[in-house]
Amino acid sequence: MRTFARLGMVLGVVLSVAAGAHAQSGVKVEVDEVVDNRVNAGGWTGTLDLRVKLRGSPADKANAARIVVKEARDDRGTSLAEGWKAPDFTPRDYNMGMLQVSLGMPTRAASSVKVKGTVELFVPGRDPNAIVKIDKALAKLDAPLASKALKAAKVTITPMSREGYAAAKKANQLDDKKIAELRAEGKKQGVSEKEIEMAIEMAKAFENIDGDLPEGSVVLSGTASDFDKIFRIEVLGADGQPINTSGRSVSTRGESTIMTIQPSEPPPANAALQIFLLTDKSRVTSPFELSVPLP
Repeated sequence: MRTFARLGMVLGVVLSVAAGAHAQSGVKVEVDEVVDNRVNAGGWTGTLDLRVKLRGSPADKANAARIVVKEARDDRGTSLAEGWKAPDFTPRDYNMGMLQVSLGMPTRAASSVKVKGTVELFVPGRDPNAIVKIDKALAKLDAPLASKALKAAKVTITPMSREGYAAAKKANQLDDKKIAELRAEGKKQGVSEKEIEMAIEMAKAFENIDGDLPEGSVVLSGTASDFDKIFRIEVLGADGQPINTSGRSVSTRGESTIMTIQPSEPPPANAALQIFLLTDKSRVTSPFELSVPLP
């Protein structure tokens, strides 16, 4: 959930490598692909993208995982992790279990990179409080969900009516003050002026094309901090099973966050929500080190 993302030119060379590293708790990190975009033209800066696999019993039991980079340097001493931020957790059944790690651009003369960090696994089976079911969650809109488990986790989520969504959307529309805040945040993150202006123009464009909610949509609001503690939210049907979704999106402006879920069928009036919380007990962390040759 970031306001800005660096844009890179996809002019890379793909190389499969056998580099790997053992982490604690039986987790093994293997580099499957290296995409080396050493391009520096005008305001564009290249990246080094790694696709990694996780091996081992703990990874097999996890619902989701992510790689958190603590340090990354090429063999010329250049840091590739300046301003790096941890990604969201990725479901283990997504993209054949591969995880993506995007780093800064190595120097032209570099021939290898060392990466240190941690593997974080989400294993809800380790904590009975990690999965929260709220019956008749959509019966009372525009009021926070009542749940002892959510309260204990300090998470406040509010299902919204169409009128509530329209009011929130209007309140979050870009104005001079919000644009100034976006520019200040971009500069704080080290984003170039050109990229800041591009991000603002894209935000304006999305506002213009964002129409009314599709019928049957489930809209949930909270803060960015609330949603950072949540891995997934499912809408349950009358049979108690998750309803398939045709679309899911998250929009964040400052600390205000809105999640829109589009079920493939209208949820019943008594639909329940199932919320997967990223609790301390449900998270398993293991350190790793990689030495990666460059193309």
